[in-house]
Amino acid sequence: MNPLHPLTIPTYRQLFAAMVLTIFAQGAWALYLAMQTLDLGATPAALSGVVVWSGIGLLAGSLPAGVIADRFPNKSVIVSVLTLNLTIATATSTAAILDIVTFWMLAVSAFIIGTSTAFFFPAYTALVPVLVDGDDLMAVNGLEGAARPLVGQAIAPAAVGAVIGASMPAAGGYLIAGAIGLALFAALRLPTPARAETEADADAAADSPITDLLDGFRYVSRTRWVRSSVLFAAVMGLVVTGPLEVLLPALMRSSHDNGPALYGAVLAALGAGGVVGSLLAGSWRTPERFLPAMVGAWVIGCLPLSIPALTSNSWAIGAGLAFYGALIGIGMVIWGAVLQEHVPLEMLGRVASLDFFISIAFMPLSIALTGLLSRHIDIRTLFIAAGLVPLATGALLAALGQLKMPQKTLVEAGED
Repeated sequence: MNPLHPLTIPTYRQLFAAMVLTIFAQGAWALYLAMQTLDLGATPAALSGVVVWSGIGLLAGSLPAGVIADRFPNKSVIVSVLTLNLTIATATSTAAILDIVTFWMLAVSAFIIGTSTAFFFPAYTALVPVLVDGDDLMAVNGLEGAARPLVGQAIAPAAVGAVIGASMPAAGGYLIAGAIGLALFAALRLPTPARAETEADADAAADSPITDLLDGFRYVSRTRWVRSSVLFAAVMGLVVTGPLEVLLPALMRSSHDNGPALYGAVLAALGAGGVVGSLLAGSWRTPERFLPAMVGAWVIGCLPLSIPALTSNSWAIGAGLAFYGALIGIGMVIWGAVLQEHVPLEMLGRVASLDFFISIAFMPLSIALTGLLSRHIDIRTLFIAAGLVPLATGALLAALGQLKMPQKTLVEAGED
């Protein structure tokens, strides 16, 4: 299968452009926000006090985002998000040019953009199966999986950093606004209505948002393959994020004279692995036994995270992280395609947002716990745990029969 085939579909090309430009803006915004805050003479504590509001907004918006995605036309949600983000990015940059920007303005901007961005991806996820055939869903998710590390983690920070370095932080803000403006132009060209109408839409309008949200929780808890996947991802996020973001940079810095540069290099290897793995998976058909295939990819991918417990050699760590990135990318492509193929369309936004919420909620917890545990436990033990706890979790789920495939087709089998 050609992993680029979805780009031959005119309507998906517009959605792809909006998605890539949004990922660019999201990746660039973090750097811009930090540079603009530092330009005001912020201390590290003040910088943290501003930047943290992006994460708070993202977390706060993730659960209601799924309800909104399932209640309203997805095109309308995407256009509204991009319009709001364009307004905020432009206003913040203009305030900086006029020398009236303050810490609280930046914090409010960070919160608003974090919250609104949380609404983009559930709507995007729910819109994809309306625009492309089931045979193209692996390729679509492969393209998205490749865009995140390539555009969001590499191109966007490099581009906005170069612009800010050559001029001022506000110029980087205008670059972000330009990207969002182009994304909005692409989104406006999506077909209307941009989501398939279902019989559940009329019933959903009569239900309260809380009822809708609880329905999403019930679907996840009662559907074994979704429940097992989300549970595994939560455990993986809990044991992996902290060692990668806290312990690894500290290890590289203490073990090498050029530690920061080497840390950047091994992260680049992780991103490169993610691009390769995502595009590779995008050329496959969805595995028939997708649940063990997906969890198996994640389990095997996590094993090299134990390498820093054995050696501080940057080549070995970089190779291990590239392998980790590739296998995690493969698993994520399978997961995205399976959600879009098999979750009922009227439930897809909520399931996607619940998955997103659980994933990001465990990340700061992992960072905090890792910092605490590293005071009392050898960091080598924590790296070993990052590699082996996912293996133990996968084995436990398999032993409990939680990785068995459902007997019915998945749209029919909303519950076990």
